[in-house]
Amino acid sequence: MNDYHLSKLFSKPAEGEYVPITFIEFRRRLVGWSTELKRSMYVETEDDKEKLKRIREMNVMTAINHISGRTSSIELTDNEKFQFEEVYSNFLKKGGQLMYTRKKVGARTVSFFELREAEKRAIDIPEKSLLSDRI
Repeated sequence: MNDYHLSKLFSKPAEGEYVPITFIEFRRRLVGWSTELKRSMYVETEDDKEKLKRIREMNVMTAINHISGRTSSIELTDNEKFQFEEVYSNFLKKGGQLMYTRKKVGARTVSFFELREAEKRAIDIPEKSLLSDRI
């Protein structure tokens, strides 16, 4: 399966696909729909507000996407941000790995976060010693 869609700037995993992330920061940004470009754009200046439709305020989370190794942006509603904050507080207490996915709730697809236990990677390394000492 091609995982390219998981490594883009705005990664949108399908239901059941998980992206390991590391949280960096949240920002509140104005977002509007551009009829010319047929996509959402961030409002940078007052002139942008005149060109865009459906202007709304969104929480934009910046995180490190461990699949691509680069930073990604995830747009969250207030409810999704609240759910992330609960998972993140557990992460700070217990440790582990933050996982990002999307779930179908009714007709909408929402962002969802989970905490997974970290896999133990430490291997017992034998102490250095001389061969003559071992014999």
